Amino acid sequence: MILETRHLKTFFPIKGGVFHKVENHVKAVNDVSLEVREGEIVSIVGESGCGKSTLGFSILGLTPVTSGEIYLAGQGIDIRNLNAWKPFRKDFQIIFQDPFTSLNPRHTIYRILSEPLLVHKIYTQKQVREGVAHLLEQVGLTADYMERFPHAFSGGQRQRIAIARAIGVNPRLIVCDEVVSALDVSVQAQIVRLLLELRKKMGLTLLFITHDLSLVKVISDRVYVMYLGKVLESEPAKALFENPQHPYTEALLNSIPTLDRSKRPKILEGEVSSPVNLPKGCLFQSRCPYSQERCGENHPDLVSRKSGQVACYFPL
Repeated sequence: MILETRHLKTFFPIKGGVFHKVENHVKAVNDVSLEVREGEIVSIVGESGCGKSTLGFSILGLTPVTSGEIYLAGQGIDIRNLNAWKPFRKDFQIIFQDPFTSLNPRHTIYRILSEPLLVHKIYTQKQVREGVAHLLEQVGLTADYMERFPHAFSGGQRQRIAIARAIGVNPRLIVCDEVVSALDVSVQAQIVRLLLELRKKMGLTLLFITHDLSLVKVISDRVYVMYLGKVLESEPAKALFENPQHPYTEALLNSIPTLDRSKRPKILEGEVSSPVNLPKGCLFQSRCPYSQERCGENHPDLVSRKSGQVACYFPL
């Protein structure tokens, strides 16, 4: 197992009053357990604000974790010590959503790509320029671009540079945080194709964080569905799209646009509960068409069912 989390929680304190005491917490990630096997493409899906990006940042130690366990390549992480992630930085990389803000505008592409290569001793100072040129070629760019600054590139080109930075240290797993959502539709397919080619060539494991279910269906081996910081369902991709078990998953799949005019997308109605004051029972009960009295008592546990797991008293 290359990645595993157990009962992971990431809460953000809300302070108030004269003395700025902690009055409550935003429960962004609330008791999440997941597994990623080497070589897999695992996707985490859900509506905006469900906590999927925070989960990705927490796994890599970019956001302080409140409690739980994280295992990277089988080794436990001391979540109270941010330096505990340091030995794993080379093997676990991330590609951020916005390629412009993730690249330092004051640095040339050469400096952006050469710095991690030198820090992790992939190349010597004499070899690094050749290494940067090779990285740019791997992502479909030319070596002539290395002396330019990020503002000189299009969104798709900047994302290619971000991908080059991530693969430069020969990682084992890459967290892809909404890597195509900030790009034009015409460019999205090119970036996804590039990632899949690099995955095959380098033997990468990919953890995709996205809300694009059409993309998830094509590329994923397994899928985790999140809602208000919790996993409501986890299944192999094929099983999830053919026979969803949770009403929320069903609602997400029904919202996917199609070319069939007789099957119009169904928009999920109702308001999402606050991640500060969560409802007592099932988190999805206020929007669920199948909700019953029992759903208001306690949030259901994630239990094994058929090919995966589902947190629902009355699964489909």
